[in-house]
Amino acid sequence: MMRPHSGMLGAGLYLEANGTLAPGAMRAAYGDEATMRKTWAVVTDFCIKHKSQVKLFWNDADTQKNGLMNQGVVVGQTWDGPPITLMQNGDPVQYRAPAEGSLAWVDGMSLSTAAEDIDAVYAFIDYCFAPEPAGKSIDGGGDSNWGGHGYNSAVLGADRYASGAYGKMFGTVYPGDSLANLWPWPKEPQWYADVRTEYRNKFVNA
Repeated sequence: MMRPHSGMLGAGLYLEANGTLAPGAMRAAYGDEATMRKTWAVVTDFCIKHKSQVKLFWNDADTQKNGLMNQGVVVGQTWDGPPITLMQNGDPVQYRAPAEGSLAWVDGMSLSTAAEDIDAVYAFIDYCFAPEPAGKSIDGGGDSNWGGHGYNSAVLGADRYASGAYGKMFGTVYPGDSLANLWPWPKEPQWYADVRTEYRNKFVNA
C-alpha cells in the first residue's frame, strides 16, 4: 500500500540503500530536470516491475486505515497518524520508521499582505514555537481546552508537554537514531512536480 508519488520516492531511497542508485540521488533529482529524469526512470522501472506487490494506492487517512484493517494489506508506506491511531485503539497494527529514513515535512506559516498588526503576528508565531503550547497542542488538552492536532512538533522540548501516552508512543515508533535519519521533503519546483506526475502516471497506468 502506498501513495504513488510518495511510494516511488521511498522506492528510490531503497534503491540508494541497495546500491542501485548513488547515495543522495533522490535529493539530487531536485536540482535539474535532466538529473531527475535519469533517476526517476530507474525508480519507475523498478516500481512497474514490482507493481503486482502493491495491493492498493491511497490518498487519505481513511484509505490507509481501511487497507490495514479490512483489505488485507500486510505492509504499507503511510503517514504516521493513521497507523498510530489504530495502535492506540488496540488494533493489530505496528508502525515503525524504516531503515532508509522516514519522509518528513514541515508545515510553514503564511502572512497576508493585508496584515496590519505585524507585531502581534510575530508574537503569535513566537508563542506557537514555545515548547509548552507546541506540546499541548499535539494532544495535551481536551476539546474544551487545547484540543489536539495530532501531528508531531518540530519544536524542541514540545514532547514534555504532550500527554504521557504520546511520548511513549513516539519513542516506540521512532526508536534509536530514527529522528537523525529523517528525510525532509525539499522545496519542490513546479517543473519537478510536473515531471514527477508524468512518471507517477506511467507507474499507476502500467
